[in-house]
Amino acid sequence: MERCIGLDMGYGFIKIDDGREGHVFPSVVGEGESGMPMSLGIGQRTGSSELRISYNGKNYLLGDYAIRHSRLAHRGLSPTRAEGDDLKILFLGALSLYARETINNFYVVTGLPPGRMHMADDFVRQLRGDHEVVRHTGASRFGVSIRLERIEVVPQPVGSFWAEVLDDRGQIRGDHPLLSGRIGIIDIGFRTSDFATVIDGEYSPGFCKTVPLGISFGYEEIAQELSTHYGLEREQYTLDDAVIRGQVNVSGRPVDIVELRDRIFGDIATKLLVEARSMWQIQEYDHIIITGGGGRVLERYLRPELPQAQLAQDSVTANARGYYNWAYFNAQQQAADLGPSSGDADSYGAGSGSTAGYGGSTSSYSRGDTSRDEGGSRDFRASGEQ
Repeated sequence: MERCIGLDMGYGFIKIDDGREGHVFPSVVGEGESGMPMSLGIGQRTGSSELRISYNGKNYLLGDYAIRHSRLAHRGLSPTRAEGDDLKILFLGALSLYARETINNFYVVTGLPPGRMHMADDFVRQLRGDHEVVRHTGASRFGVSIRLERIEVVPQPVGSFWAEVLDDRGQIRGDHPLLSGRIGIIDIGFRTSDFATVIDGEYSPGFCKTVPLGISFGYEEIAQELSTHYGLEREQYTLDDAVIRGQVNVSGRPVDIVELRDRIFGDIATKLLVEARSMWQIQEYDHIIITGGGGRVLERYLRPELPQAQLAQDSVTANARGYYNWAYFNAQQQAADLGPSSGDADSYGAGSGSTAGYGGSTSSYSRGDTSRDEGGSRDFRASGEQ
């Protein structure tokens, strides 16, 4: 029976959830042909912090592992993300974390920005079908077949809405205030940000928009400043920890970049407020959800100007968790339509949590663990408090 998965393919980070556990890792692909890294038994391992796969005869390092060990690592930021097979490699690499059988049949709900929904059919065509992947863990190799018969693509921000109004058993929280009225969602990503509107529980595309503005523009400015003042050349994907900590090492010495970071991100928030006000009559909105990988970063700049706004619970993973909730909701409905012989809905993937683990800017989490902090998601404060 197919297994429900919620998968958020962010430009900055991949977020994936199956109702039991979730993983977050940077959207970075690196070549693995120059040899696989060898553990010396010191660092802590988690599934997504040591993500290595082989696909179509090529070896790849993904996420934090690619950043640390690949000579040719990159984070694709083009609108179509058509750099080689990067999108497919990241998609399959994420699913391989849940491939525990020889043949694994997944029902995946994922999202595209509202302004990119015209690409949904092509996206599904690229990924539907059977894929043979080899997962590397330490010195062992495990070949798996990933079968994708059902892939549902939805407007990206509605995942955060579902994360609020559906529980992880696919049940509607009947008394939730977001089920009625006019709800705005500001989903701040790495490369783009999305504005979406839900009116009385219905997605309203006429009040939705994607803008090419995200926290990656802050990374570009920070990288330029570091180059100008310190001669430090850094790729964007290597700046995650420095931005989170508000500190970068130059010649082995720490340099504080909190003031620089806050000034740059404050400017980005101002531009997003201009976009929101140009499209929405803010006073008409009963609630506004701030979400996404950049949501927690920019929340403190946005909320004073949006009194009805709230930060989504665990905003980095909200879309992925909501996609899973929606997949499970649909699976329950299908099981009910087919009758008792279709099997217990629990087999679709709902269940209890497992132990959480963390590794660098990569993390794993168990459902119900709301204290987790992923790379790119920590709460930035003007004082530099982490």
